[in-house]
Amino acid sequence: MIKKEDILVLDTETTGFGPSAEILQLSIVNGLGEIVMNEYFRPAHATCWPGAEAVNHISPAMVAGKPLISERKLDIEKILRAAKIISGYNLPYDQKMLIQNGIYIPSRSKVRYLDLMKPFAKTYGEPSTRYPGKYKYQKLITCAKYYGYSEEGWHDSLADTKATLYCFWKMVEDGSICIE
Repeated sequence: MIKKEDILVLDTETTGFGPSAEILQLSIVNGLGEIVMNEYFRPAHATCWPGAEAVNHISPAMVAGKPLISERKLDIEKILRAAKIISGYNLPYDQKMLIQNGIYIPSRSKVRYLDLMKPFAKTYGEPSTRYPGKYKYQKLITCAKYYGYSEEGWHDSLADTKATLYCFWKMVEDGSICIE
């Protein structure tokens, strides 16, 4: 049986979406809802990110005195290695951002990765207009509202991890995902 402490939910906020995007905020909570990490990072290369800032409200001034993510690399990797399950909403994006920012993520043989976006799309049931026979991916806020989550603060990675954890347990409860 997996202990709640061995489940991690993570989220990132970044300077953008492309191959040069850098992590500005990384939040990780465990299955009990305890904050394992919630840090802001100064990007190594980007000096401004107006498009991302309009969404995540993280300004260059907010991260000016913060460490580079490379300075916390070993701590982050140790946290991730200790998990049995790592979950998130659109988790492949966060995994890609971690790797792109020099963070080693454990292999699938060591950790189970559980992205909530795909199973929630099926639960929600809105047909995809692009892919016949598939379901349209929904935003985290749609998933959270579907399950009755009413907190605010979207696009802050800590707020998003808390919402994702709430959805995680609701999806375990309704059978949308299985953790055993």
